[in-house]
Amino acid sequence: MTRTRKILFRALFLLAALFLFLFPILTLVKMSFESGDSYGWGHYSDIFESSRTLAAIKNTIIIGVLSTLLSLVMGVAYAVIVAYTNVRHKRLIEILVLLPYVVPGYVVTMSWTALFAGNSPINTFLRNNGLPPIDMYSMWGIIVVMGISNAAIVYLNVLSMLRQVPVEQEWASLTAGYNKGLTLRNINLRTVLPAIVNGTILAFLSSIDNFAIPSFLGTPKGINVLSTYIYEKAIGFGPSSFNEAAVLSVFLSGIAFIGLAIQALVLRKSTGLEASQPDYQERLVLKGWRRKLVQGMAIFFLVLINIVPLVMMFFSSLHAGYTKSIFDFSHMSFENYQFIFTNKNMYSGFLTSLTLTLSAIVICVLISVPVMYYKQRFDKKATAPLELGAALTYSMPGMVLALAMIFYWSNVPNIYGTMRILLIAYVTRYILLLLKGSDTALLAVSPDLEEAVKISGSKTVQRWRKIIIPIITNQILSSSFLMFTAAFTELTLSSLLAAANSKTVGLTIFNLQSGGDQDVAQAYSVLLTLFILIIVILRNHLERKERLKNG
Repeated sequence: MTRTRKILFRALFLLAALFLFLFPILTLVKMSFESGDSYGWGHYSDIFESSRTLAAIKNTIIIGVLSTLLSLVMGVAYAVIVAYTNVRHKRLIEILVLLPYVVPGYVVTMSWTALFAGNSPINTFLRNNGLPPIDMYSMWGIIVVMGISNAAIVYLNVLSMLRQVPVEQEWASLTAGYNKGLTLRNINLRTVLPAIVNGTILAFLSSIDNFAIPSFLGTPKGINVLSTYIYEKAIGFGPSSFNEAAVLSVFLSGIAFIGLAIQALVLRKSTGLEASQPDYQERLVLKGWRRKLVQGMAIFFLVLINIVPLVMMFFSSLHAGYTKSIFDFSHMSFENYQFIFTNKNMYSGFLTSLTLTLSAIVICVLISVPVMYYKQRFDKKATAPLELGAALTYSMPGMVLALAMIFYWSNVPNIYGTMRILLIAYVTRYILLLLKGSDTALLAVSPDLEEAVKISGSKTVQRWRKIIIPIITNQILSSSFLMFTAAFTELTLSSLLAAANSKTVGLTIFNLQSGGDQDVAQAYSVLLTLFILIIVILRNHLERKERLKNG
């Protein structure tokens, strides 16, 4: 490829990164300083002088820190159990740990509100014994649900690193006279400390970005965090509502980017265990009743916090209106489910999300594969602006990105107020997953193999159809699955960007819950959970089938 063509491609990728990723964010920053025909710090001083702003910041920090501590304890504990002990049913434990992360946050929230509803067995028992009922619509309710939902982030970061700790280091510690507990603390956990810190930072960033959980549990009691406060400002009708929302967005983004900077620093100083091979041997062998106790407690706790709330939500969804007991079988029916399947406004949310998500995936694949192919074959530095821009929009809080989309794309005709802006937002938000996936997939395509096929007389289309596409398909499907589960169930972007006639799944449940139709919202959540589990099972089946095929 000539130097001129390389320069043209670099310019093309740079312009694409500027127009798609950077300019929307700069437009948001500009709006935060804009005051009529002039610019200044007026909106910043106004917003930070408000007691409600200070309360939202305080709530965000408290909820973020405490929920992250809960995620940290759960994630590390279960990572140690799965990585090192000889308990059985590890696959079941892992599925239960990951379940609240796979299921949307608003569904997990709905299940917990069903568990501690006024007519639930737990609160009925507490009232009958003169004790105050448990109220999930509180700070502690938000902290518990968010902590459980983000525990999988810490778990996934720590698990693989624990398996890569050299067993020789443990032997040296045991030989020196330290017991297994001290060895675990001083050798294993200290060695994987960068992974623990990394997972903790990601869990914290996820908590301050979360809109669904504080919106469902906090808004009814007037508990605002920054994400819900931005939403409140953005949908307000004041003369400076959008500007104040922009100020809050800049502040929230600042917190997120500081967290990412700390994460990058920690990863740079990591121990380099990534190069070690994972060791699956059982290092903490529990005997007799100790193994059964740890195994039973680990599974029982996960069933209690993850399965029981979902079961309670299912029983609650079988009631149309309030009943004295959630297990009153005489009042149970599938009326709420019938309403969902026969009402176009209900099932259209599912169809809208499916259409938008699949369309966004197709667009991301069509962009990512050629871009990453060009990177690997012709110019490794050319795509850097595009990758950095995609990483920026993926890592920034969803509510902030939604607001940036409004400010930037509202100047383009026939975009704002239509499904197009939501489609653009999905592509902008999630294309990083396909860029990374395509980059990884194309590494498996040998340039020598391509050259041999080319010499044999095959044309470009044939080369792609017979060689490249079959090799990269599995990795592309895996990355597409990650994007599907994230985009199909998202709420943050659609809460601000969805048009009146294009409600998504998340927004449909949000509107039902906000409007007081709790039973229908729970029925919708049950159906959504079943759909997600079917998709996960199907994906695992296909991966297992592919592994068996490849021997």
